[in-house]
Amino acid sequence: MNAVRLGFGLVLAVVIFVGASLLWNALFGVSLSGSLSASGQEVGDWVLTPDICESGDRRSFFGVRMFTSHDSRLAFVYVEDPLQGRGVTVNIPGTDSGYRFGGQACKVLDGSLQRGAMINQVRAVSGTIDVDCQTDGASLRGHLTFENCQ
Repeated sequence: MNAVRLGFGLVLAVVIFVGASLLWNALFGVSLSGSLSASGQEVGDWVLTPDICESGDRRSFFGVRMFTSHDSRLAFVYVEDPLQGRGVTVNIPGTDSGYRFGGQACKVLDGSLQRGAMINQVRAVSGTIDVDCQTDGASLRGHLTFENCQ
């Protein structure tokens, strides 16, 4: 009889753990989809399909930073600044330099950001970003959707 109780207790513990994990992921799980493509002599030719995102809270700005686990130096940053407006900065592959798009260079630069839960002093951010920017030496286009970037 004790073995049956022990077995039932273990099954119950596993069910509670799995249920709690599913609930946690449903409420706070990170989700990313979409990609960006860049071209031109100023930024190079590349496609970024991010699988990691960070809330701008980590670096004291309202926005989001995205990159791939394969190359953390190839990054995309979207910022909503009260003085400079919306802007996008991309890291240029093979360098430590960035290139900023914004203002008149962008036919489309739309972002919809929502603040989420605060975990470990960082406010999560979710939303969508649509980009279609062109300068003399660079272009950037794409659509990204993201949830619960910490």
